[in-house]
Amino acid sequence: MKKIILAMLVISLLFITVACGSDESDDNEISIGYFPNLSHGPAMVGIEKGFIEDELKDNSIETMNFPNGSLFMDALSTGQIDLGYVGPGPALNRYLQGGEVVLIGNSSKGENVLIARKDADINSIKDLEGKVVATPSTGCTHDLLFRKMLKENGMATEENGGKVKRIPQKPATMIGLFQQKQIDAAVVSEPWASMMESEGIVKVIKEANEVPWEGKLPATVLVASKDFVDSNSKALESFLNAHGKSIDFINNNREETIDIIGKQIKEITNQEIDKGIIKNSLARVTFDSTVDKNILQEFADLSKELGFIEGSSDLSELFWDNLE
Repeated sequence: MKKIILAMLVISLLFITVACGSDESDDNEISIGYFPNLSHGPAMVGIEKGFIEDELKDNSIETMNFPNGSLFMDALSTGQIDLGYVGPGPALNRYLQGGEVVLIGNSSKGENVLIARKDADINSIKDLEGKVVATPSTGCTHDLLFRKMLKENGMATEENGGKVKRIPQKPATMIGLFQQKQIDAAVVSEPWASMMESEGIVKVIKEANEVPWEGKLPATVLVASKDFVDSNSKALESFLNAHGKSIDFINNNREETIDIIGKQIKEITNQEIDKGIIKNSLARVTFDSTVDKNILQEFADLSKELGFIEGSSDLSELFWDNLE
């Protein structure tokens, strides 16, 4: 128990850098950001298997880890990183706030689930009325999914005039709050859901393919700064080639992928995650580079409808010109 909580806390507070690579290109140094999360598996595999270094052999590569999408987008906006992996919520929100961000591809889909405390007498969305539900932050991907689930059932959070109390809470602290009965349910991604399931404290109410968009909503997308896209077309193509190799590897070498992700997370956080938890987590994630622009537009429209976006929610200029 203590080891799992410590691992979750370390991951949630993580902000470290690791470097590798060599020669010079358009911009000699390229900085890539990602999280030590399951849906960011292609980044971890790309680093471990050398796909990124091989494809970007003419560049010096730096990788940087982030605990949340807001800090990632801050780093992208200020030039600390050039491109990387992030949830769709922070990327779309920053773009619609005027940020110079370009969506260049997709990494993973699914992985988000609705869980509830086993003794909270919650078996459906309707049972959440009058309950306390946690999401990692306000307006994040998980939060918007949760509010859409409520909306589809004629319900809403207290913030939106309903009777469901929603609080922001980092996944690393949720397990303690469940044990103390301070929260009744939560929307989380992996490996958090499988970690909490393994403790026998929570049960899954809605699986990854049962939440809005049936698991087809991106869990992680690839974004780059506009400056990088405009001035590093060769490096961008090389990075996407490496990303494609990573996804192919994950989809065809699941057991080795489990080992790589476990190894990478241990190196980053100095904590081990049980292989069974990683295996269960990966079952809820689809690694796929294709981008469904319509789903992302619907997601942005929902964000505007719920009051997180002021002005237009049009994403037509967000996408890279070469994106199919």
